[in-house]
Formats: sequence, C-alpha cells, structure tokens
Amino acid sequence: MLEQIEEGALDSKSSLADVLRKCVALGGRSGSEQLRDWARRELDGYPPAEELPGYRTVGAIIAIDGANLAYKVTGQQISPSDLPEFARESIKQEAAITQGVAEIERLAATQEEVIRIQHSAMPDLVTYMNSQQDDVHVNGTILAMYWKVTPSALYGILDTIRTNLVALVAEMRAAGVDDVPPAEVANQAVQVVVHNAKRSQITVNANQASGGVGGSQEITTPPSAEHASLPGWVRGPWAVVLGLATIAGGVGAIAVWLDWTPFT
Repeated sequence: MLEQIEEGALDSKSSLADVLRKCVALGGRSGSEQLRDWARRELDGYPPAEELPGYRTVGAIIAIDGANLAYKVTGQQISPSDLPEFARESIKQEAAITQGVAEIERLAATQEEVIRIQHSAMPDLVTYMNSQQDDVHVNGTILAMYWKVTPSALYGILDTIRTNLVALVAEMRAAGVDDVPPAEVANQAVQVVVHNAKRSQITVNANQASGGVGGSQEITTPPSAEHASLPGWVRGPWAVVLGLATIAGGVGAIAVWLDWTPFT
C-alpha cells in the first residue's frame, strides 16, 4: 500500500483525493489514528475548532464591495488598520483555507484572476461597521468583505499535500516498513512531516516494521507536536467560499471604531 500511495502522490495527474483515501485505509490497517485523521481532514476539510497546518494559511488581500449615492466599488483593498480594533487580530492579510482538497482543486482551476474567501465573522463585521456610520461619517455602505486569494496560492497548498504524502511514505520506509506500518511508526511520521516535530528514538518490533519474524530495531521518530491555541475573538469556521448572494448578518460584537472612510 505504501507503494501505491507513493506512486499516486508522485503522479501530478492522479487524483489527490484518491491517494488520501488510500492513506485513510492505511491508517485503519495500521491502527494509526493520526494518519487516518490527517487524511480525512485533508479530504473533508478542517472543522472549526481544529488547528490548521501552516501550509493551509496563504497570503491574501482584505477587500470590500460598497456603494454610496454617487458610485459603487468592487474589490477595493483595505488595510487591517481600517478595521475596528477588536477585529484586527483575526482579520489579517492572510487567509486560512479549510476546504477539502476536491473543493480546493475546483477553486484553483477557476478562470478568475482572484478567488473570494470569507472569514465566518465578516458578515457580522460588515453589519457592525455600517451601524457606526452616523458616528464616524463613513461615506457609503459596505456590501461585502472578503479575502482575495490567487489560484496559484491554492495550487501551492495542493502541491504541499502531495509532497507530504511522499514524505510520509519516506519516513515509514526509513523505519524499515515495507507495506503496513505499526501505529507508532505511522503516528510519528505524521508528527515529523505535517507538524514539523523533531525526531527521537523508539524501539519497534521488526516483524511489525517490515513483516519479518522476531527481533527488534530502533528507529528515529518524533515526539508529539504541541497544539497551538486558537485565535481569539470568534469561534467558528475560519473561511467559507463566498456565493452569489448578498452578504448579510447580525451584529456579532461591540467595539469603538473611529476614522474609517473607505469611499473617500
């Protein structure tokens, strides 16, 4: 099975989703919860409370659509400093891509020059900012807020996932595994490749590692990676793709916001 995963990952024309499904199966056969969970998250997308691997955060432009009595703007770039202070720690010039690989592939293949990605709190933030117009004299109404991401950034995520699959196989083979690894080997391979953990030595029975009989061998594997804390002000999915409908939402937070005039 390791050979099938490696061949699929190395073939750029092969379905990345199919290779990840083989990883899910390998995780089941080996008893590796970490391998199984990682492959499922890449397939299905990351849930709201789940820490994202670093390669799923990409550079992005914060943009708005808006209008006043005289004209309409689309895709106007703004800075984090233009946002209310309470939102600046979460709405930055980077976007977390939580979608599964099939959705990422679909988005990356679009003919558009940029792709709109939205933080789950942006509709509420738009509502709040519009509600402050009388106090801060905003010259217009914000209709939508989103990140602008290039297709090449999404292709970069897909390429990293393929590389990780090859690296996972390499880590397991370096431990002397020919086909189905013991859970310890698979779990620690995920820690090394996905979470950049350092390697340490553990002892694995040789017949588990390579299908042989008897004996044991020492292999280099990493300790568990520490989980980072979630960012602060909103709990919920980090990003969703914008549809065609007009964005609307209730006020999600209250804060003081001054001197922002995007349409002037």
